Amino acid sequence: MWREVVELGAAVESLSAVRGTRTEADVAVLWDWHSWWAQNLDWRPSEDHDARERADAFYEALYDRHLTVDFAHPEADLAKYPLVVVPALYLMTEAAGNNLREYVEGGGTLVVSYFSGIVDQHDAVHEGPYPGALRDVLGLTVEEFSPLLRGERVRITGPDGAELSGDVWTEFVEPRGAETVWTYADGLTAGRPAVTRHRLGEGTAWYVSTRLGAEGLDALLGRAAEDARVAPRAGLPRDVEVVRRSGGTGSYLFAINHTATDTKVPLETSGTELLTGERAAGRLAVPAGAVRVVRLDG
Repeated sequence: MWREVVELGAAVESLSAVRGTRTEADVAVLWDWHSWWAQNLDWRPSEDHDARERADAFYEALYDRHLTVDFAHPEADLAKYPLVVVPALYLMTEAAGNNLREYVEGGGTLVVSYFSGIVDQHDAVHEGPYPGALRDVLGLTVEEFSPLLRGERVRITGPDGAELSGDVWTEFVEPRGAETVWTYADGLTAGRPAVTRHRLGEGTAWYVSTRLGAEGLDALLGRAAEDARVAPRAGLPRDVEVVRRSGGTGSYLFAINHTATDTKVPLETSGTELLTGERAAGRLAVPAGAVRVVRLDG
C-alpha cells in the first residue's frame, strides 16, 4: 500500500499541467434538487415512478455509448452542448422552460422523459394542458396520465418494425406539430404516440411518454445523437472510459480501463502519455484497471 501511495503522488505531480483544464462533455443531463424534492411528495399519479432512477438510467445509457456527460441546472447556459437530456423534471420554472425553448430553436437537440414540466417553483400546475412548461418546445399536449400497475408492461413499435417495451407509466399524447416515431401497440394507450420528435427552429425535441428499459433508451438516444451529430467513440470496449479535457495548457485525453482485461484505445492524433513519458500514436495501450493520460499534439 505504501508503494501505491508513493506511485500515486508521482502520478499526480506528472499531471500538474492538467490543472485548470475543463472536461469537454457531449451531453448535459438536467437535474434540479427542488424538482426532486417536490416529486417525492405524496399524492403523485404513481408511487413506482422514481426521478433518481430515471436520471441513473439515462446516465448509464449515455455512458454505455461512450458519451461524456455534464450535469446542469435547467436554467444554465446550455449552448455548448449538442445534446441535452431531461430524465424527470416534474418541477420547472417558466425561465427554465424558456431556456430549453431557446436552446432547441438555436440548434440543440433535447430529449425529455415523461412527467416533466408539470408544475412551477411553487408546486402549482402550469396554466394550460400538460406538459405546461414544455408543450410548445415538444409540439404536443398530454391529455391524461395513465400509470401502469406494478409488473404491467406495454409493447411499443417503431417505423422499422422493431419492438420495444415500457413499464410504470404511459400517457395519452396528442401531437401538436410533433411526429410520432414509436407507437403503443397495446394497453389503454394502444395506437397513441409513445415517442415523438418535434422540429423547432434549428433544433429537435424528443419526448418519451413511458419508462423505457436499457434497450429502449439506447435506441432513443441513438436517434437523438444522430440529430445532434454526436458520434459515439468507435472501437471502445464496454467499461473503458475516455474523456477529453482542454484548457490553456493544451488538450488531454484520459483513458480509464475499468475492466480486468488489457485494451487499446484509438487515438485521433498522436501525443505524449504523461504517466509513462512514452509517445502514443494510433492506438493507446491501457492495462487492466489502469489509467493513461495523453497530452495531444497540436
